[in-house]
Amino acid sequence: MNVGDLVEFKCIGAGKLDEPPYSKDGEWRTGVILAKRKINLDVVDILYKGHVFVALVDNCRLIGNV
Repeated sequence: MNVGDLVEFKCIGAGKLDEPPYSKDGEWRTGVILAKRKINLDVVDILYKGHVFVALVDNCRLIGNV
């Protein structure tokens, strides 16, 4: 996965944007990778509905052919 890739991801924090809030928890959401970094784990910053969320790389999957 690289910056600019379209991904599906799981992130509880993104649930605050659901209507009603947190109604889609556990489901895959679609976003764009803005940055990739390593803290203690590999994480990515993802743009989703105009907000940036941090997700573990293990909770992301690429959309489409690579």
